Amino acid sequence: MSSNKIGIVFFSKCGATKQVAELLAEGVNTQLTDSALLIEVLPSEIIEGRYDNDEKLKLLDTCDAIVFGAPTYMGSPAAQFKSFMDASSENYCKKLWRNKLAAGFTTGGSLNGEQQQTLLSFFTLACQHGMIWVGLDASKHTDNLGLNRTGSNIGLVSSIDDGEDSVNRNDLLTAQYYGSRIATLVQEFINKS
Repeated sequence: MSSNKIGIVFFSKCGATKQVAELLAEGVNTQLTDSALLIEVLPSEIIEGRYDNDEKLKLLDTCDAIVFGAPTYMGSPAAQFKSFMDASSENYCKKLWRNKLAAGFTTGGSLNGEQQQTLLSFFTLACQHGMIWVGLDASKHTDNLGLNRTGSNIGLVSSIDDGEDSVNRNDLLTAQYYGSRIATLVQEFINKS
């Protein structure tokens, strides 16, 4: 395992998911300087429906934690990211991600477009790999941080505000917080084992 690397693997069609990934990386780096590793799933890496970039998969093998991110389309992860999930089966067979921390985030065009289903897909993927899931421990409904306006504790649910071109500001602040939380847990659990 590497020295405190946190892989943030994501697909972004229009830039919203990438924006969230970048803020999550900022949160990671506030706790563990230069530890966030942004890995974007690109359409050119999908060949006949299957994700094909062994180098990026090998980079994830070296991480202490992996964060999965994709837009929610029709109630599940975007097909481009699902192709990445399917391609991780070799890593699964070799147990290369076993006992790594895992987390997830998704973006949507509406406040609730079954984004929880996307997070549950990521949670299932993490469990199949034998990973340990990190949820969000903040909610505007239960603490005074004012974060996580959607109240999703499985992972981060974000959306574009009506009439705006970018992700809701609260969601971006929550992404930074979530990244910081993941990095803190890497320090607490990975470094002590």
